[in-house]
Amino acid sequence: MTRRALLIGAQTYDLTGVAEDVTVMERLLTDRGFTDLRVCREPGETGYHGMDEALTRLAQETRTGDAVVVYYSGHGALIPLPGALRECHPGRPAYLQYLVPSDHEAGTATDFRGYLAEELTAALRRLTAATPNVTCILDCCHSGGMVRSPGEWRIKSVRCDVPVEAGVARSVALATPARPADPDVVRLVACQRLGVAYENERQGLFTAALARVLEDFRNRPVPWSVLITRIRDRVRLSEALQRPDAGGPSGRLPFSLDAPPQPERLPLRAHGGELRVRGGALFGLRALDRVRLVFPADGTRPGSEAEAQVTAVDATDALLDPPPEASASPLPSGSYAVPVRVHTRSHVRIDVGGPLADALRGRLASSPRLVEADGGSDILGLVRARGGRFEVADRKGLAYRRPEYMPGLAEPPSSAVRKIVELLETISRGERLRGLADPGPDGCAAEDLRARMEVETTPDSLDFREFRPGDVLRTGDRYRISVAGRTRTPLYVWLLGVGLSGRTSLVTHDQPSGIAMEPDTGHDGGFGDRPGPVEVRWRSGPVEVWWPQDVPAVGSRPESVLLLVGDRQLDLSALGGAARHHRSEPAALSALLDEVCEGVRDSRLSITAKELRYRVFDWHTTVEPPSS
Repeated sequence: MTRRALLIGAQTYDLTGVAEDVTVMERLLTDRGFTDLRVCREPGETGYHGMDEALTRLAQETRTGDAVVVYYSGHGALIPLPGALRECHPGRPAYLQYLVPSDHEAGTATDFRGYLAEELTAALRRLTAATPNVTCILDCCHSGGMVRSPGEWRIKSVRCDVPVEAGVARSVALATPARPADPDVVRLVACQRLGVAYENERQGLFTAALARVLEDFRNRPVPWSVLITRIRDRVRLSEALQRPDAGGPSGRLPFSLDAPPQPERLPLRAHGGELRVRGGALFGLRALDRVRLVFPADGTRPGSEAEAQVTAVDATDALLDPPPEASASPLPSGSYAVPVRVHTRSHVRIDVGGPLADALRGRLASSPRLVEADGGSDILGLVRARGGRFEVADRKGLAYRRPEYMPGLAEPPSSAVRKIVELLETISRGERLRGLADPGPDGCAAEDLRARMEVETTPDSLDFREFRPGDVLRTGDRYRISVAGRTRTPLYVWLLGVGLSGRTSLVTHDQPSGIAMEPDTGHDGGFGDRPGPVEVRWRSGPVEVWWPQDVPAVGSRPESVLLLVGDRQLDLSALGGAARHHRSEPAALSALLDEVCEGVRDSRLSITAKELRYRVFDWHTTVEPPSS
């Protein structure tokens, strides 16, 4: 196995810190065993063709089992299309998004010198065809036309003064029919697609924070999903309006395929003596529930833990009775809450005896979301023995998993119980998400908010009809979700699914903190310069329904699709569990870098930011088993 990295630093226009960004990343990756480092920092290497050739060579030379990093520092551009081009390509998003090579200004109407999001998509797909261990890191901004930030920070965005006709034509040509989203690329990003990233005179803010956090945790097995919270905290200290995030399989350890088990981490916020679990209502918390608070070591303060009780729910936030350890504000970087006991615990019936039954009862007694019950119609799962193995069945008597995926009767009770409880907790999470209630029009400040689910009429036709209540889906069917409304402030969306296996997935896992709905405002693309509400919209690409191989192909199974629309960004990756949809694809240009390299890019949330206001749209159906 070889550890390979391609580091591209395009120091264009007024940037001054790109060279240092690349040097820092080169040193960081060398220290972590990367032996094949390809550094592109000279103008001839960072032009459009140089970038393309470097990515092509990297894919050609990558082998099975390799670990690969693609890093870019420089300008990014998000260019509104001229009206004439929008008329030529109706139905397409209003922006062209790309990385800015060093020969960008040499572009003409027939030779566009911008490295398009779709081109990066294809390049990373070629890499994951050879190895699933791919990490893409972007330290750039993608909101063209923004003004400079006051103070020492320089914005990493650039206005486009070159013709874009050829770029649009190339983008259209690359927008092939929807394909599966690449599930293997970890995406580490500096900011929101419609937001900004910054550098000072020395280097990029995101790269500096990334390097520092990786150095702090170099000897500890901490996944990206945890490290990114520390990176955000470091960026927040700069006062720059920038919010980094991690998308894709961010539960992995850095530059690895290993994904250690993690507790159900819920975000904490402290302000003015008040302690909140951000989005606690979405995570199933109510008054009188209890959580365990985890405070990592911070400077001179050692790490500590404490329990707290939920006193009330304010919109989506769960308010806590703060213990003395949480009286200080701000909280130590990386603090979080773990549910200990919640109000709604799923009922489990145990229909086995012996040591396993005793061990299972012990685990259920300590589970925050499961409890033993004798019977009744609200049973989540029945644990029984069948054919030499343990089985967990639903209230209809259908097994949740095939026998070969369940522990055998001869397996040690501790091991068998762990696997059984993990399955029950997965199914419980799905049932909790299915019951997520819509707070109604008062939940989100938007006018005429409407959502629609459509199902493809024939395979791969891209011809969709509206989903109707009572419709049944089959393996291989594809659906898509759209939403539109009018608002005076930005809105964000999350698409979640509860599959027929009981697993939950954040379909929009590339942007776990929410995808910004596109404002339909001609060329300005903003909100603050208009007195009235702005029409905004979003549409997913096709999402395929599939029958997991570990689920018995017997009986129809429930499938649910949920769309959340909120008025601010919030990391909801904990709602999605560890699962993902088999196939999903963002619309061709609506998210652009989302699928392969972008997680969430948005402005920093003030510590005094109000709670998330949201709406929920849901569609519930059943999926027929595949024919034999």
